[in-house]
Amino acid sequence: MASGLAVKLPATASLPYQRSVLPNGLRVVTQTMSAARSVSVGLFVGVGSRHEDSSRAGLSHLLEHLVFKGTVGHPDPGGLSEAIEGCGGSVNAATDRELTVYTARVPAEAADRALEVVGDLVLWPLLRHADLVAEKPVIVDEIRMYADSPGDHVFNLFDQLLFGDHALGREIAGTPRSVRRATHAAVLEHWGRWYRPEHLVLSVAGRIDHEIVLGTAEAWSPPASVPAPAATSERGSDGLEGPPLVGPPGAVRIDHRQLAQGNLCLGMPGVSRDDPDRWALDLLGTVLGDGMSSRLFLELRERRSLAYDVSTFGATYADCGTFGIHAGFDPDKAAQVVAAVLAELERVVQEPIPAAELDRARAYTAGRLLLRMEDTGAVSAWLGTGESLLPRILTVEEVIEQIEAVTEEDLLRVARRFVRPELARLAVLGPFRSRLPFERMLAR
Repeated sequence: MASGLAVKLPATASLPYQRSVLPNGLRVVTQTMSAARSVSVGLFVGVGSRHEDSSRAGLSHLLEHLVFKGTVGHPDPGGLSEAIEGCGGSVNAATDRELTVYTARVPAEAADRALEVVGDLVLWPLLRHADLVAEKPVIVDEIRMYADSPGDHVFNLFDQLLFGDHALGREIAGTPRSVRRATHAAVLEHWGRWYRPEHLVLSVAGRIDHEIVLGTAEAWSPPASVPAPAATSERGSDGLEGPPLVGPPGAVRIDHRQLAQGNLCLGMPGVSRDDPDRWALDLLGTVLGDGMSSRLFLELRERRSLAYDVSTFGATYADCGTFGIHAGFDPDKAAQVVAAVLAELERVVQEPIPAAELDRARAYTAGRLLLRMEDTGAVSAWLGTGESLLPRILTVEEVIEQIEAVTEEDLLRVARRFVRPELARLAVLGPFRSRLPFERMLAR
């Protein structure tokens, strides 16, 4: 390997990972896990559904599917999967609001194959017109599958209620109509703009060597770049639509379906990724609804038998976020469920979290993080997401320090800032026809 080809940022003793930036802008981050038997590779692309306007909704997700139909190195559908599964590994991809990622996990001896396949997917897809035509019905079926799953679809309803016509309020995969209308030219332009080295992060974790990974990435010769369209007044240079105007507190959305179970998301705006209160809000979510010792689980399921499934959820984006509670319940008990959730929110707004309960939440959150970091896939995702979306990658120790620094006063202040019952919006799916009873519940 020619050492002069990469601009390296020195790794200090406090950093478990190594980071290099190639002259073409591709960032390479690795973490050696000597005891691991696997290697996990992730190639992160800095584009997601939030980068799309309404006429191109679902394009990032469609492209994620289409690259698997054939690449220069593996032109036949299934060839890439066979290459990875043939050595006992797995390959996958996912599209989110602000990021798309292609992943492979293999036995450590097959690390070179995982790098080859993931690089092939992102940099050398064939993107044939015939494949686009063939894949559209598959994606439409996927959209319908999630719409038919109440526990999944209620989250889409909540996003639509909170964010409206903004890109964050749309289904990541788009709509059946937008997918059917997607053109081959639009797909090629989307790939040409975003699947460039300057928008990519290669993240590798496991029994690997940074210099070997770097040498592989240096040998990649990405196709010539396609000029990116100029940013519009609604979008910044990063292609993101600006901050959303959120729907009003007290808003309710109903999706009537004749089901045996109701599903709800009761929530409110949360924090952005760089908000200093994100750690306290995470811990508040743990106290309220993460785990079998959380307040909502104990109150709604164990004490009152109102719900089988109840938990908190949250998302953080570049400039906003969400926080809320999801529950599946007997439709006849809807009023009791909503009242019980609102009562628990009011409780954390009015009463400080006891020190012992905060200690348990800290230990639970930190412990889950430490256990997760024994998995090469989790480490690769941590590095790739941090490098792609944050000013810098945080170490696990730094995150635990932030968690440990949260006080009882912080939780009370953050609860009063974000989770007051009067800030709630409510999305409900089930055998309900009118919003009025639920609007009255929120107005109490």
